[in-house]
Amino acid sequence: MPKASIAIPCYNAVRHIEQTVASALAQTMGDFELVLVNDGSTDGTLELLERLASTDPRIRVIDQPNGGEGVARDAGRAACRGEWLYFLDSDDLMEPTLLEEAIARGEETGADLVVFRTQELDDQTGELRYFHWCFDVDWIGADVFDPHEHPQRILNSFQNWVHNKLWRASFVQGRGLRFQHVHRTADLLFTCRALTEAHRIALLDRPLHRYRVNNPGSALFTSDSYPLDFYDAFVELRDQIDGEGTWELYGQSFVNWVTEGVAMNLQRARSLEGFSAIYQKMHDEGLRELRFNQLAREDAINPDRWDRCEAILELPLDELLFRYFALEKEEVRRSQTDLSFARLGLDALAGELECVTGSASFKIGRAITSPLRVFRDVTGGAGR
Repeated sequence: MPKASIAIPCYNAVRHIEQTVASALAQTMGDFELVLVNDGSTDGTLELLERLASTDPRIRVIDQPNGGEGVARDAGRAACRGEWLYFLDSDDLMEPTLLEEAIARGEETGADLVVFRTQELDDQTGELRYFHWCFDVDWIGADVFDPHEHPQRILNSFQNWVHNKLWRASFVQGRGLRFQHVHRTADLLFTCRALTEAHRIALLDRPLHRYRVNNPGSALFTSDSYPLDFYDAFVELRDQIDGEGTWELYGQSFVNWVTEGVAMNLQRARSLEGFSAIYQKMHDEGLRELRFNQLAREDAINPDRWDRCEAILELPLDELLFRYFALEKEEVRRSQTDLSFARLGLDALAGELECVTGSASFKIGRAITSPLRVFRDVTGGAGR
């Protein structure tokens, strides 16, 4: 049995997968296996993975029909044999000491999972940027803790990502953690269940992972193909918390995280169709099903997010769209990721929105791909 397993789901990953695999093979702790899951790629990824496997006996390749991110990631999880598990995206990079440092931290603390920091790697410029919000647990006052003793904000203090965490395999198997079979947000259920069910979580204040941003092939750029995957993830997480009988413990943190998730997914909608699908679902039943009504504004960790969810219930779509973007204006200006979206040429969409801002029928063309970006351009320029 290897000390660690690294699992990477791959779909049409030819552009980056060699660099990603090289970062894994460069680990200073060499006792690991590398599980590469080809998820029905059509660009030659399988052939490349098989060639890479022929160069190192630690690499195993699994080939399966296309099922989406969640199916591929879960196939990798099931195939892992190591004592520690690490899940990496096919375009991201590991720092050379990731396994060595994170395993040492996990073993010295007896943690079920170790959370570390990440950096953003801009796919368009190669710029490496510090990512400031990987975890925020100053309110706990400890870097090793039991989440059951600090339930009030546990889901709101970490990113849902799996790639800035190392997982003890016996914990994952013992709790039956799995990835949802969805195309986006496949790691939300896995990560949030772990955060509420672990007995000990350890933090490692070191950037050990590089998260590639502004890559047109990433799941972020397919958000409108599956706009409600995040909702399905939250519903299953709600049911899991109910099943564990821990709603009284974690319910408030859950609903707070719902407000963040709804706001962020509206922010990431890249077409009117995607924005509308989220709005309609949340307006008609989604926020009720996710128990938004159980969170008073004074209990909201982020009142701005609470206000945006309340606005979904109160406003028609066209009014919400512009009001929502107005709320986003200052946030977008501060966002490094959104600023880098400009390099992808999305500024050209501003003119299209300008043509319809005065239209009572609110006929926004299908070419709109980034509501947030468009509104920033309009309000920052001609809309002043």
